[in-house]
Amino acid sequence: MENVKLNFLHLCDAANIDQLGKINILGIFTKIILLKIPSKLLKFTIVGNVVFQKLSNPKIKIEIKILGPNNQIVETKTPIVMEFVIPETTKEKKGDINIILDLVNLEFTNFGKHYVVVYTNEIEIGRKIFLVEERKEEKKV
Repeated sequence: MENVKLNFLHLCDAANIDQLGKINILGIFTKIILLKIPSKLLKFTIVGNVVFQKLSNPKIKIEIKILGPNNQIVETKTPIVMEFVIPETTKEKKGDINIILDLVNLEFTNFGKHYVVVYTNEIEIGRKIFLVEERKEEKKV
């Protein structure tokens, strides 16, 4: 989408927005370690910020997909789609949208590179790579 960019995207343990609009992020990571596959991760949070300016269309549709190796979709219980209507007074100026998304019981079926991909109006604007690795059990002597 014209004039819409992904400012940042993180995977973390938790996040919130304070009274002044600042995002507080706890435990940023790029690697998930699981004992076996398939396995569910109890909870993690995706935090992002999308900036826009001088929009011709006041509607922004943001979609987030999790992709595994070979770009197969990691299924979420419901599609992650958010729609925003930018007020006419803001449309010509610069603005931003904060995203905090808690995902629970997401099942991973493959080890390897995975991606969080962000789309606006069905056009990819950015992605974050993360690894899903197998936890090696220590040998007891």
